Order: sequence, then C-alpha cells, then structure tokens
Amino acid sequence: MAKAPPRIGARPGLSPRERKRRLDDRRLTAAQRGYDAAWRRLRDAVIVERGLRCDQCKRIGALWMRDATPTMPVLEVDHIISVAERPDLRLEPSNLRVLCRPCHSRRTARDQGFARPGLRW
Repeated sequence: MAKAPPRIGARPGLSPRERKRRLDDRRLTAAQRGYDAAWRRLRDAVIVERGLRCDQCKRIGALWMRDATPTMPVLEVDHIISVAERPDLRLEPSNLRVLCRPCHSRRTARDQGFARPGLRW
C-alpha cells in the first residue's frame, strides 16, 4: 500500500495524535490557565443569556455535559482573542462566543494546527 506524501511543515515521524499528546503534556491545568469559579459563573451566564444556541451553527445545545445528547451537544464558551494573547479580556463578555462542542473542536483544531488540510471554519 502506498504511503501518503508528507504534508508540508509536518515534523517527520510524528503523527497528528502524537503531536497533540505532546502539546497536552506541556499544558497547564484549567485553573492555572484562568478557568476558575469566576469563569464558570460567567460561562453559564453567557450561555443562558445567548439562548442556549451555538453562535456558529445556531444549534440548540445543553448547558451541562450530563444533559447533552447526540442531537443536542454541550455548549462551550470560547475566547475570541485567546487568554494567552490578552489575559485582561479573560472575563470580558464581548470577547466570548458560545459554540457547540463540534464547532469548538473544529475551531480549536484549526487554530492549534491539528485540522485536516482544507478544513473550513
């Protein structure tokens, strides 16, 4: 079976899964990255205020993972400008968007370089 040609910019010998695992190993905990009780309160308030809908695909979602179903994914709150770039905007509602888990996963994959080539937002 023929092997796929290497992607430009990919490190030889590292699969996307291995690259992601290595990145996760270096990552700080959620609390260390600023996702504390104040963040959780704001997250819940923003999701409810915006009608329990994904800003991208407009799908109705669940506030909590325990309430999610295959047709109603959990909603996540995403920083438009990352906390790493602008920590002062961490709790600024105008810097937040509500995304369902599939939309948030696509955006994160694209931004962190794990997306398949040609994946569109």
